[in-house]
Amino acid sequence: MSHNETSFRWWEFYVIRYGMGSVVGAVIFFFLCNTNPVLKSLLFGAEAGKIDGTLLVLLAGYGLAYCYIASAPILVFHMGRYLLKIDNSVMPSFRRMVILLVVPLAATIYFLICSATTGVHLWVYALIFALSVLVFWSQFLVVFITIFKSERLFFFYNNLAIKRSIDTIGIVDSYKHLREHGNSFAIVVFEIVLAFILFVAGNLEFASTGIVSQSKYIYVFPYILIIFLWILPAALVWFIGTLFERQFGDS
Repeated sequence: MSHNETSFRWWEFYVIRYGMGSVVGAVIFFFLCNTNPVLKSLLFGAEAGKIDGTLLVLLAGYGLAYCYIASAPILVFHMGRYLLKIDNSVMPSFRRMVILLVVPLAATIYFLICSATTGVHLWVYALIFALSVLVFWSQFLVVFITIFKSERLFFFYNNLAIKRSIDTIGIVDSYKHLREHGNSFAIVVFEIVLAFILFVAGNLEFASTGIVSQSKYIYVFPYILIIFLWILPAALVWFIGTLFERQFGDS
């Protein structure tokens, strides 16, 4: 396939990547707003079945925005793919797994000890908490490792650019298609994970104290904190891109 054909069809990647995620995102956003009295006003009556063309467009916009926010970890992991190594060494892989899992495990144990919730709810909250810490921690690991070892990132992309420039058998197109379809499904997975985290965050006070707050606005602040932490590593990718640009200019 020629370079012109590939460039002409650049939009296909965006349709594949965000199309399904936007639809799923709209459904999730509707659910989250419908279960939160403070956010319900964002639906403008859609929760009561009063859906017209304008509201459908609005929901589509909400879905796309939620989809894009939920996909933030994919940007970080895509940037950090240079850290993946294909070898048969067991010890480095074991060491990486320990570093990756020790913080989520310790945080979850602390949550279980401190939580006032009991029974099934405790284990559900603990599972969501462990999942959220794993997502956050893994991203921050990738970001900080890359900041201090940015020369490895530059070396990887420099070699990749050379390989791509001499590709004549469509290998680049092949793995791009595989990855974009994988991205589409990965976005849906992260949308669901973020939805669980946000839903539990709305009940964070009850999970920690066992008391239901009389103030409905207490459920909004955890949402803001979760979204901030969710997108912060992706925002730091700008700094990594700037380091990358500087190294390219100095090479």
